[in-house]
Amino acid sequence: MKRKYKIACLGDSMTAFWGAEMPELRDALDRDFPNQPFELFNYGVSGTRAEYGIYRVTHDFPNPFGVGVQKCLSSVSPDLVVVESFAYNHRLDGKHRIDNYCNVLSRLFDVLRATTPAKLVFLITIPPDKDSFLDHVPTYRDVAIELRREWAEYSEMYLKAAVQFAYDEQLPCINVFERVREKVGSGVPIRWFIDQNDHIHPSRYAYELIAEEIAGAIRRLDLIK
Repeated sequence: MKRKYKIACLGDSMTAFWGAEMPELRDALDRDFPNQPFELFNYGVSGTRAEYGIYRVTHDFPNPFGVGVQKCLSSVSPDLVVVESFAYNHRLDGKHRIDNYCNVLSRLFDVLRATTPAKLVFLITIPPDKDSFLDHVPTYRDVAIELRREWAEYSEMYLKAAVQFAYDEQLPCINVFERVREKVGSGVPIRWFIDQNDHIHPSRYAYELIAEEIAGAIRRLDLIK
């Protein structure tokens, strides 16, 4: 019996909304690696920035999926950490704070390297739907669409900064941002990739794509020996 290969996904609500079980990822891994058992850990927390991602690597924190606390990421000694970009929660920092965003991401990867044995992969999540950004979210009900479009533009700016960061740092990268843009450019409606309940988070279809990309990266990088 092979030992379980541990995968931790670290991010903001783009990761947290996948759910504790991350069923699409489990299904994709079962298809691609039928003889390999996996243990999956969702370390996403909604509304958080990369700074709090650093904290969660070495500190226990309130469990976002239930009661009590969730043990810090380093305590589970993952084999692979998929680090999501946190771009959406840095969006209002403005263009002049992009360097700070990249510096925080660099610190996050340094902490992961220092405290875990894991291979690291950087995941850049879906682009925003600028025409309906944050529709149906009660707290933004009366916010003008022009302002919400501006917020979507800021989100895209930080997602592009994440792409450049991965290139500059030569990080193994899962660029879902560009993959979705390519599909939209070929005629696939962007709404297919966006949760229609809030018009910001990935749809279940998008999570299937993300799961396939993660499984593909594991194969491409030959991470399971």
